[in-house]
Amino acid sequence: MKEHHPISNPILLLVAFLLVIGCDQTFEPLQENNKYHFSIYGTLDAEKDTQWIRIGVPRENINETPDPAGITVTLEDVETGQTAVMQDSLFASRDLLNYWTTIPLKNEHTYRIIAERDDGKSSVVTVTIPEELPTPIVWINNNPSGYMIYIDDSVEHIADLQTKWYVLISPQTERVKRVYTFNYRNKLKHTGAFGGAYFTLVRDSEERRFITESNAGADIAVLHRQFFVAAGGPEWDDNISSINDLEYFLDGTASNVENGLGYVVGTDSKLVPYFTCQTPDSSDVIPCEPEEPFW
Repeated sequence: MKEHHPISNPILLLVAFLLVIGCDQTFEPLQENNKYHFSIYGTLDAEKDTQWIRIGVPRENINETPDPAGITVTLEDVETGQTAVMQDSLFASRDLLNYWTTIPLKNEHTYRIIAERDDGKSSVVTVTIPEELPTPIVWINNNPSGYMIYIDDSVEHIADLQTKWYVLISPQTERVKRVYTFNYRNKLKHTGAFGGAYFTLVRDSEERRFITESNAGADIAVLHRQFFVAAGGPEWDDNISSINDLEYFLDGTASNVENGLGYVVGTDSKLVPYFTCQTPDSSDVIPCEPEEPFW
């Protein structure tokens, strides 16, 4: 699988994408254009109660904060026709606006996001939420190298697999909450165990060493650990390393946005504890109940 290096500015993404599709085309992203009206990034996740989408707009000055005036972002359930106007979060990064909605999403439904300006120009992206993700199995045994996680191989697209450490760091008098994540999606292999599954060995000693060395001299308390697992819809591209990298993914098919740029994916995710659950008679390993985010 290819290694993708982050590009932190969506304006640079516009330029890079045009270089991919042809050097004979010209585009000035900070001026008015008739082809790319918005960039759209994010996921629609059936397991989350709030959906967040990031919107980028062309600007005259790259140092200007994007302005949401005159922009409407709509989320539509294609099957039912239900629509919701996504709310502007009233805070923006240097390059992107953030929109949200609490409309419930349904597995195996198709959704359309429309970002539209008051002059009628718009960008559209359509995604499908996958089937519900079967809860993965965590198997902690006496293996000194680490422990295993198994994901049912009925999942067509595994979009993400991360370990998450919730850590309290105490450097001198200050106490800081921090979450460390480690990505294992690209390390998955297939096995016939548990009726067919994708699995990987999680080297927790290496993760703990990284956290310790990153905070030399500080007292570290690990408060909780979880796995984050996500299934992707049919628009998922397996060259993407993680759903966290949607803004940085560049390839010949880097955008699924009509009249715009960016990547949006339908997902179904679960957070499962760092724990092995068993049947009442301890004869078999079974999935644990999913959890809410610790923080």
